[in-house]
Amino acid sequence: MDASGSGVVDRLRQPEYTGENRCTPCTAVNVTIGVALGAAVAVAVDPVVGAAATGLSLAAIWLRGYLVPGTPELTKRYLPESVLRLFGKAPPAAGVESGASAAIGTPTDEADPSGESAEGVAVDPQSYLLAADALVETDDGSDLTYAPWFASAWRSELETARETADGPAVARLADVPPDDEPRLSVEERGNAVVAAVDGERVGHWVSRPAFLADAAADRVLRASDDEWTDLPQAARSGVLGGLRLFVEECPACGAEVTLSEEVVASCCTARDVVVGRCDGCEARVFELEPAALDGVE
Repeated sequence: MDASGSGVVDRLRQPEYTGENRCTPCTAVNVTIGVALGAAVAVAVDPVVGAAATGLSLAAIWLRGYLVPGTPELTKRYLPESVLRLFGKAPPAAGVESGASAAIGTPTDEADPSGESAEGVAVDPQSYLLAADALVETDDGSDLTYAPWFASAWRSELETARETADGPAVARLADVPPDDEPRLSVEERGNAVVAAVDGERVGHWVSRPAFLADAAADRVLRASDDEWTDLPQAARSGVLGGLRLFVEECPACGAEVTLSEEVVASCCTARDVVVGRCDGCEARVFELEPAALDGVE
């Protein structure tokens, strides 16, 4: 394709709805509409014209992510939750988002609230952290907080995490095999931290502070808890996500982390969440489904 043709394609393309941002339910709805439209034209006008209409429709979907304007809102409104769930787009059960996205055995943004990992090992984050003495009750017994030793060690490891390359920490968090580490890339996209091996995503954190919190906590637990590395990677991710619920200061800038209720919207869903956000840099440190608050002391 020459430069002029490439320029036209680039102008038509909508990267926010294509590539890794492509929504499978929206694409499926639009492909169905495009094929039905082509079939109708073939019957009403001519099979060749119908085939051309189908081809143009599919090309538009490939370039722009959808054929019908307003598809995300239509999908959100009319597709039942059972259908969205087939594509992994239904609102998640009440739980805490954890470290990174579920890709080739990496930390998961939406950890199973039951604490059961992909390997079938059930781990309750709060119970595990209490047993490891990483969490203790507050003086009045009304809440939990970091144990003094853990808070001190975590802050020390935060300093290290801020000053060192991200790659080794990601490799530990995502269980990246040593042979794959040279091909591991870590970059910031918007507010998020995204890691990939040969272009295949192995990790996604909602913010750099969230990544730093997990990286530091992982190093502390590796040094202090002999059972930590025996846990399946997904279970460790759930525990790290649970630890972030008790962060009081931003891992990146040190400002206070406060709670607020927000609406998180994707192309197909919208849900209310409780967010731990830094008052200084405004980064999200964790995200919690409101119903899960009943299970957090």
